[in-house]
Amino acid sequence: MTATPHKPRPQPTPQHLPFLTLVLLLLMALHACHGTLRSWLSGRYRATATFRRALDICLDEYVESRPTDELVRGAVEGMVNSLADPHSAFLAPPDNHRLSENEAGKYAGLGVLIRLRNERLVIQKVFEGSPAEAAGLQRADVILSASELDPEGLKPPVVTDLSQITNLAKTTAVLRGKIGTRVTLGILRGEEKLDITVERREIKRPATEHRVLAGQIGYLRISDFPDTVALQVAAAIAELRRKEVRCLLIDLRGNVGGFLDEAVRVADLFIADGVIVSTRNRNHHEDRVFRASPGGPAEDLPLAVVVDGGSASAAEVVAGSLQDHERARLVGTKTYGKGAVSKRFPLADGSGILLSTGRYHLPKGRQIEGKGLEPDLVVQPPKPPKREDIDKLPPDAELPDPQLDAAEKLLREQLAAGG
Repeated sequence: MTATPHKPRPQPTPQHLPFLTLVLLLLMALHACHGTLRSWLSGRYRATATFRRALDICLDEYVESRPTDELVRGAVEGMVNSLADPHSAFLAPPDNHRLSENEAGKYAGLGVLIRLRNERLVIQKVFEGSPAEAAGLQRADVILSASELDPEGLKPPVVTDLSQITNLAKTTAVLRGKIGTRVTLGILRGEEKLDITVERREIKRPATEHRVLAGQIGYLRISDFPDTVALQVAAAIAELRRKEVRCLLIDLRGNVGGFLDEAVRVADLFIADGVIVSTRNRNHHEDRVFRASPGGPAEDLPLAVVVDGGSASAAEVVAGSLQDHERARLVGTKTYGKGAVSKRFPLADGSGILLSTGRYHLPKGRQIEGKGLEPDLVVQPPKPPKREDIDKLPPDAELPDPQLDAAEKLLREQLAAGG
């Protein structure tokens, strides 16, 4: 007789499983709704609803029809302006594109190097062969306004007042534009006011220039910090060392900044170890500390750095780090004081937002924002030369530069003292 197999008795479902399942489902729902819940709790949902209601009213009820994107851009610009931060700005599509070109080291513009002096936009240099040179712009010209001319001549010029500068990035964007477009600059030259029209062309210029001064002093100018500028600086140092320079004068006047990573790489060429700069952000997990690594090509060269009120942001990081490490003395006037970590956020319509997201802190803990760097040796810049004085000089003559002269003297004294 065959035995009937024993069937196991079904086990009861553990009583805690329904509870765990419910908890799991709740956690999944909270995770899925986390962004919405956070927005509601922070007031973002109500604010978004208010904005959408205001936009609908303006689109539907205003006496004249207006494009939706025009109203939205105006609202975004007003929102950014309400931050009351001189380094944050809404960038219309053309401005956003120009800033992107500047980061790449080439742009469509006039071919001038500008700087701030007593809250005035001053032309520091006119590049050889540039449209600015062809139009007759000169060094020391003060730019008061820029009138954007309609290529087809159907619309009146769009005039931008540049007599009082508050935002360097936005000001630079005004002077740049599409190849072939024209801009009329209101110029103050001495006591004379002029209107000079310039046609924009593609400008390609190195971010550095270098030469050997008397007494085997190497001169290195860094005009800004675009991508790959550290490679240009390293190449310039190598060439100057082949010419057996004994020290180095770094000119950062009028340098409005650029990429932080490039500024760190440049400073690392001169500093053997230690902190170069640190950033502290609203989101602390994004805080960063940048340190030097040994083996830089100019760690043993005596240095002097020339700065002025147009030296800002990444330029102040380099100058301040060299000053804190006692690698260089600063000569000139107080720097601009832009110690904000700026990020550019692109928007879907081609516009963008330039936003301060953190603060720079130098090796000794100093902040740059709103304070700037105080030179070790204060030397005022020369007064703008008069036209008649310029005409008396030979074509290849250098204009007086007391700041550069003082930095050279400082280096010669250091060499004589064996430092």
